[in-house]
Formats: sequence, C-alpha cells, structure tokens
Amino acid sequence: MRFPFLLISLCFVCFISNAQNRVYSGFVFDGTSKEAIPFATVAVYSNDVLIDGTTTNERGEFSIKLDKVVTRFEVSFIGYETKILQLQQIKKPKEIIFLLDASSSELDEIIVRAESTTSKLEIDRKVINLGADLQQTGATILEAFDQITEIQTDLGTGSLSLRGSGNVRLLINGKPSSLNPTELLEQLPASSVQRIEIITSPSAKNQANGLSGIINVILKRNISKGLNTAINTGAGTKRYNYGIDGNYNFSWMNFRLNASQAGRKMDSKQRISQQYENGDTRDFFAPHDFNGLVRKINTGFDFFIDDKNELSLEFDHTDDYHSFFNNTSYTNVTGREDFVYTRNSSHSHNTLNVNANYRTKFNKENHFLEVDYQYTKNNNVFPAMDFEEGVFLFNEERRNDNILNAFAIDYSSSVSDKILIEMGGSWNNRDLSSSLFTNLAGDLETDNIFRYKESLFGIYGLTNITLSKLTLQLGLRYEKLTSNSIDFSSNQTTDLKFSNLFPSLHVSFAFNPRNSINIGYSKRVSRPNFRNINPFQARNQYFEWIANPGLRPEFSNNLETNYQFKGNKLTASAAIFYRYRTDVIERLQEIDDDGVLLNFFDNIGEKHSYGVETSMSYKLLDFWNSQLSVNYYHTAINQDVFLTWNQLYSSNLIFKNSFKISKTLSADVSYRQNFKIQNAFDFIDPRNRLDVAVRLKLLENRLTMNMRIVDILDNNLMYRTGVTENVIQNEVWRFQSQTFGFLFNINYKLFQNKVKKRNRKDRDYRYGGTTD
Repeated sequence: MRFPFLLISLCFVCFISNAQNRVYSGFVFDGTSKEAIPFATVAVYSNDVLIDGTTTNERGEFSIKLDKVVTRFEVSFIGYETKILQLQQIKKPKEIIFLLDASSSELDEIIVRAESTTSKLEIDRKVINLGADLQQTGATILEAFDQITEIQTDLGTGSLSLRGSGNVRLLINGKPSSLNPTELLEQLPASSVQRIEIITSPSAKNQANGLSGIINVILKRNISKGLNTAINTGAGTKRYNYGIDGNYNFSWMNFRLNASQAGRKMDSKQRISQQYENGDTRDFFAPHDFNGLVRKINTGFDFFIDDKNELSLEFDHTDDYHSFFNNTSYTNVTGREDFVYTRNSSHSHNTLNVNANYRTKFNKENHFLEVDYQYTKNNNVFPAMDFEEGVFLFNEERRNDNILNAFAIDYSSSVSDKILIEMGGSWNNRDLSSSLFTNLAGDLETDNIFRYKESLFGIYGLTNITLSKLTLQLGLRYEKLTSNSIDFSSNQTTDLKFSNLFPSLHVSFAFNPRNSINIGYSKRVSRPNFRNINPFQARNQYFEWIANPGLRPEFSNNLETNYQFKGNKLTASAAIFYRYRTDVIERLQEIDDDGVLLNFFDNIGEKHSYGVETSMSYKLLDFWNSQLSVNYYHTAINQDVFLTWNQLYSSNLIFKNSFKISKTLSADVSYRQNFKIQNAFDFIDPRNRLDVAVRLKLLENRLTMNMRIVDILDNNLMYRTGVTENVIQNEVWRFQSQTFGFLFNINYKLFQNKVKKRNRKDRDYRYGGTTD
C-alpha cells in the first residue's frame, strides 16, 4: 500500500507544482472603445497578500510567471474602476482579457486637468504630463520648460539644451517648425500643452538629427462630447493674453477651434565691460526694450468614418510681430569719446500650417496603417535702422521665406502576441529663400540673395518583443540627405549628399508594478544645414553670426539607463548617460576690435559627455506634496582648435512644494538653484530664484483664477564672464522674464457638456513619428 500511496502523493505534488508554476498573459482594454491601455497595473494576490505584479506594455499586453498559490488578479489605471478577476473565472490563462470601465468619480476630472505634473517612463522616452501646474499659469511654453529639470533653458537668449548639449530637436505634435525654437516656444501658452515627451535616446522611428535628443510638445486637442467652450485671459507685468477654446463633437465628426492674442513688453538690461589683451577697454550699457504681439487661430476637423477609419484635418495660422529698441551707451572706450549707438529693429513672421492625417485599423490589435502630410509656409522680415549719436549709419532688411513639405507613412502589425513589427518611411523637403538689402549712408544700395534646398528621405524598421517582464525594441533607420545652395552675391555654391544607417536598441524590465528600469542606445547625427550655410544671419551691434559652408556631419553614440519607482506616497527616478561625439560641430567665439562678439561653427574633434539626473516626489501630508530634482552634467573635449576651457559642466536643483489648502484654494512654492555653468568660452556664476503661485476655483470649477510671482526676491541676475584669446568680458544681465514679475490668469467655462459619457476613443494622433 505504501508504493501506490507515495505514487499518488508524488503525482499530486507535481500537479500542484506545475499548476502554480505557470504563465498568465493577456491584454487590458478600455471597456467602451476597446482601445489598449498601456502601463496599467496588474497585481496578483494570494488571498489578501500581494505576491507579484507587472504593468502592461505600450500595446496593453502583460505576461507574468508565477510559482505561488494565486487566488485573484486586480487591474487598475488612473480614471478607471479597478477590475478584480478570481482565479476560478479564468478559463484560458494565456488569453486573459480585462475590460476596464471609466470611473464615475473621475468623469468630472476628465475635463479639469490634474493638479500636479506627473512623469511616466516609457521604453524610449520620458513623458511629462504638465497637469494644471500653478507655476506655469500665464506662462509661455519656454517659461514652462524652465520648471522642468530635464530641460535647461536660458530665458534671456531662448536657448534650449538637454543633458548639457544645445543640439536639440524641437517638435510640435511630432512635427518640425520653420521657426527657430525660441520664437516658436514664446508664441505658445503653457496652458495649450497636453504633455511633453523628452526623448534622449530616440528609436529608429524618429529622424536621426538632434544629437542630445528630441523634445516633442504635444498640444491639447479638445474632443470632449457635445459642445464645450471656454475663455481665458491673463495679465501681468507688462503682458496680457486672452483667447477662446472650444469644440463640438458629433457622433461622426469633431470640430475644434482656438483663437488667441497675446501682448508682451520687456525692458531687460545688460552691462558689459571688455578688457583687451593690449590694454584697450570698452564698457557699454544696453537696455533692451521689447514689444511683441502674437495672434493665433487654429481649427481642426476629426472625422470618425467608422470604427476602423479616421481622418483628421488641421489648419493653423500665426501672425507674430515684435519690435526692439536699443539705445546703447558706450563708455571708457580707448581712443574715443563716449557715444550712444541706437538700433531700431523689428521682426514679423507669418506662419501657415496645414496637416492631413488618415489612419485605418485592421482586425488585429495594433494592426494599422497611417498616412500623414504636413505643409508649412513661413515668411520672415527683419528690418533695422542704425544711428550713432543721432546720425544715420545704415538701414537693412533681411527676409527669409521658408516652405516645408513633409510626408510620412507608418505600418504596424502584431506577428504574434509577443512580437510587434513597425515600419515606415518619410520624405521632407525644404525650400528657403534668404535675402539681405543694405543701404549705407553715402553709399550704393546692395541687395544679396541666398537660395537653399534640402531633401531628406528616410525608411525604418522596428521590432518590439515582449517576454514576460522584459520588453526589447530593436530598430534600424536609413537616411539620405541632399542639399544645395547658392549665394548669388559671391556665386559660392554647396552640393552636399549624405547617406547613413542609424541603429537603436532599447530594453525595458519591470521588476514589479512599482519598479522598472530602461536601457537605451541610439546613434544620432548633426548635418550642416541652412543655419550653418546661410551668409545672412542675425546680427546687431553686440554679436554677429558667420556662415561656414565647409562643415562636416557630426555623429553621436548615446547610451543611457533610466530607473523609476512608484509608491503610494513616494515616486523616484534616476538616469545616467554617456554620449560620445565625433567631428563635433562647436560654436567658436571671437571679439573684434569694435567689441562685437563673432560666432561661427567648425568641426573641432571629440566630446565625451556623462551625467546624472535624479528626482524624488513625496506626499508628506494629504494636502502637501514635495518634490526635489537634482541634475549634473560633464563634458570633456579633445579638440584641435583653441578653446578657453575643454572641461565643461553644469548642474541645477529644483525644490517644489505644492499645497492643497482647500477644495477651492491651492498654492505652490518653488525654489530653483542653478550652480556654476562652465562653457567653452565663458562661465556663468551660480544664481537662484524663488517663485510663488496661488489658484482659486469658483462656480464648481467653471471659474479659475491664478496668481504667480516670479523671482519674489528679485535676485536672479545672470553674471557671465567670457574669455577669448584677446579679450576678457564681464557682463550682468537682468531679464524681466526671470526677475520680479506678476501674472494673473482667469479661465471660465462658457459652456460645458454635462453628459457623463466618455468618447469611444482617445483620438490622439501622433502622426507616425517619422515626419520630424
């Protein structure tokens, strides 16, 4: 009897062991739209004890291997009711389907943006949902970037950088712009932003230019059910804005309209002292008076042809004008009396964007074809007139007329429940006409013309493989760029052709629902373009840009690791990176005998960059949330030209405290510390800023009033010391946008549909991602 008993017992143990050491997999979908829900939490319980868990990938898929006794699964995601599934309800362990229903308690919050800014780590990017951040009230997107530690901004010059490098690709809704980043970001209010994608190790799906990565700004697109309209207005220190935003959503079509106007004045001041190697000196005081006006209108149509076919059309027009008045006082100038140099200038540009996007879905999940076309026309005029001691010197007018055409096609298909294949192609074409008219006092008029044409063709393939908690993404991109230009004044021409392959590799591993880590590699390029070749660059009495048509492409190999922890009260993230660049295109500087800073680019050698980014957010009390972010970047240069410093570094800190005082009143106090910044030809002394913001909600959240005080201590001046081969230059800048300022903003919902019903789909077109 013993042997049969032992045999039966052994079989029973093996059966139990095998039953519990098994794989459970499936998908999580929206119960109404049947759309996949990425990054949903799948928790596994044994009775009331949490034993394991995972998160869904970008396709809403999950897979988990368990060797313990399981009693139930719980799936949750923000805005949805938690779904509980008992083990005995599961008939096919590898084909589990969770359908989540919208949370009735969250329906009102679908219309009102979340109070706090949140971040999410995806396999190849970090996504920052701005929320209703009080420190971004009444601000432009450029000023909103100043609140994000991963993005470094200089509000005086408008420059952007990621991880210590200014070679950044800026996109709006996945699209390039014919405007430079400063002009573009100063046009758009922060309130128009849905989220910001920081892509420091882009996959092969993205265009390969932008050495330090891509900043993709996704704007809000109102698709709420029925009729919804709102007005917003704001006023502050020498600034105002007002606009209307709304939509009407039928069952088969959604119409969107946004119109706004914003005016702004600034009176930033700059003091510069120059000491030449030969003993000569020059000092000047430069008040910069700025007056700007931006008018925008945006309209769009979303056609929901059927459950499988969607068409979106969008039209956007911007009229942006700003004038400058500089009355610079020169003193302590060797060899001459003090004098005043005056420049009256302005800048006007009109931009038209037209976009068409069509997507068709097939029967399988993540099986679709998407086609996108973008047309952009941008006209820029820069007139200027210069005087010295009231005597006319010259007047000039620079013009840039820019036309962009971008076409992309993307295809996605699931080969199996573990493998997703993506492929696509894109074609971008740019046609630029630049001219410079000059009329010198007592001399002949001159009119010079520069033409530039560029065509970029790219194809890519991407494979996503999901293995339980591990996700792999492998990609390869091919690009061919051709460009030609002619300077009619000198008959100088360029004819450039580049063909390159760009691999990418990304790995994501979810230890459990709270802990995840990503590793990414990508190869990037910076090719000579019209901004390097165009001889008619921006210039004034302080600086001048000089073209260099002989530049070679710069290549970069980027490697990074990102970790994120999400707890009930504590959220933390950390990233480390290494970047190796060859044939580096560096901005070199000289100061001429007239004190003008000359800027030009050249290939100088190699750069080795590394850095650390950390952030921690903790909910101290129910009404108090505190966040601390600290970053450090370092670059070593092996160069074959003169640089004042070849060890570059920068670091910053933001300490943010948000308070929910009551249901209607909230506040935010933010402290920012920029430590010493070391560049190749200058360094910037440490500086800090304290900002305070308050929000009051009335009339059941239909009326929102915001107040923000920027740099309440009024001490965020920029002290910069520049050192070139022959000059030491000390300067102090007081930017009004960075010093004491008052901002007051009101948002009022004119009409809000009260039908508490979710749209059948979150129609957030990403335009394939290949047209950038």
